[in-house]
Amino acid sequence: MINSNLKKKLKDTFKDQLCFDAKLSEYNTWKVGGRADILFEPKTINDLSIFLKNTTTINKTIVGNGSNILIRDGGIRGCVITFRNTLKDYIIVDEGEFYFEAGLTCMKIANIVSKSKFGGLEFLSGIPGSLGGALAMNAGCYGKEIWEHIDKITTINYSGDIKEHDKSRYEYDYRKVDSRDDEFFIGAKFIKLNSDINSEKIIKEYLKNRRETQPTGKLSCGSVFKNPEGHYAGQLIENLGLKGFSIGDAEISRKHANFIINNSKATAEDIESLILYIQDRVFKKLNIKLETEVKFLGEKLYE
Repeated sequence: MINSNLKKKLKDTFKDQLCFDAKLSEYNTWKVGGRADILFEPKTINDLSIFLKNTTTINKTIVGNGSNILIRDGGIRGCVITFRNTLKDYIIVDEGEFYFEAGLTCMKIANIVSKSKFGGLEFLSGIPGSLGGALAMNAGCYGKEIWEHIDKITTINYSGDIKEHDKSRYEYDYRKVDSRDDEFFIGAKFIKLNSDINSEKIIKEYLKNRRETQPTGKLSCGSVFKNPEGHYAGQLIENLGLKGFSIGDAEISRKHANFIINNSKATAEDIESLILYIQDRVFKKLNIKLETEVKFLGEKLYE
């Protein structure tokens, strides 16, 4: 429960950056989920720092741009912080050296670099989320991963302190980063990139491939499962004849079986039940455990 004095102080200080009892379906790409006690959308990193310093007793959840997460129907207690419309600045540090804030989408970053006639980050055009989310899970596609291209990381902890760290501070692997629980990523400087006049052409080819093979334009979170070693998760699911299978209004995509789509009226419970069903079928039939890329947040409606 949020103290009434603190609630008034936060309202007076942050005004339009703050919302109480906020509907979270607006803040994730599946368009599902319950409500947040508090939703905070900082305009600047300084606003974020001040907010964190004043709310050390409140639990916080970062949702970034809202992809690769499933917000449960019971919502999220405490405060949810979103970067959906903020933290979108970037700096050209030197020729071929870029610093990006965490709220920028991976697609936007790929385009900025490409239009500057540099290459190496074209693969980011295939990642649906923001930089912050991509860093948190070491997102990747087309055989590349984002942490391979990082030089330095900027973090903020839950006391509002901002620090820059060398990449060597973190260990990372396939869809995994060993980051600290008391901080989150707010920006990154990438390694020096080489000039490449063909970068825009490569991005166009990637996007064409994505449109042909993935359910773009549908309500989804991106890939649901990690690829098990030696296999593609989507192929395993397809081989079991599960394309098009649905629970409620949640459906395994007929275009790519590693995507679950919301056909407009799905609940988070529908989606989670479908995820569990897929995992159960794959394990029983193929003796393979599918791990999710998706992060589950919040409470079930009836717990």
